[in-house]
Order: sequence, then C-alpha cells, then structure tokens
Amino acid sequence: MANWSSLVNYVTSNYKVSDQQPEMLKLVFDTGDLRSQVVFLWRQILGEGEEWVQIESPVAELGMVDLPRALTAIGGMVCGALAVVGGHVVVRHSAPLENLNINEFERPLMLVTSTADRLERDLVGGDQY
Repeated sequence: MANWSSLVNYVTSNYKVSDQQPEMLKLVFDTGDLRSQVVFLWRQILGEGEEWVQIESPVAELGMVDLPRALTAIGGMVCGALAVVGGHVVVRHSAPLENLNINEFERPLMLVTSTADRLERDLVGGDQY
C-alpha cells in the first residue's frame, strides 16, 4: 500500500464495508457462534504527512470491564494493545502505509478482530460490538 487511497481501494474490493467516511472505514466481521465484531480503520497522519492506518475494535464501555484483568489477558499479545477511546476499551494496532505489505495489514486486522471479540466474550460476557 502506498497511501490511504490504496488501502481504501483494497478494503472495499475485498471486504463488505458497513460505513465509509473520508478518513474511516467500518467493517463488521462474523466471528462465529452467532457473534460479530466491529472494526474501524482510521487514517492517521504523523508529522509532515506520513500516513498510517490504525486498526481498532471495541471491547466494552470503560466501566464494564476489569482493566487489570483485561491487561493481563492481553499480556502475551504480539500485535495490538489496549486503549481507552471515547469511553470505550478498544484493541488497537497501527502501521505506516508507505511500504505496507498486504500481510502486514491482513494479519493484524484478523488478530485485532479476534482478540477484541475474545476479550468482549470473556470479560463482559456479551456481544455488543
């Protein structure tokens, strides 16, 4: 991928996009067992125009999850981290777009999705996202 536009073209050609804004794509994945998981792709600009993609998937509202337990649950993760955004706990991973290979997008996308779904199931017990 050379830039955000290239990533958008790839994603819209290969996935069902449920919402699209100039700097955001929203995807919803079927994760099995009648569960689904929302994933956002955000365009981020660093410094003087360096484009990055941020892959983000919500786990729970901030007050609904035991943060020490959540942090312990992701302690062995290779890809992604927990963050709090707008009152929600999310799993997030970011990567620069300039020289991004497709596997450097695809694998983190699946890891963020599956990790957020697992955390939501294990820590909250529901499927809100």
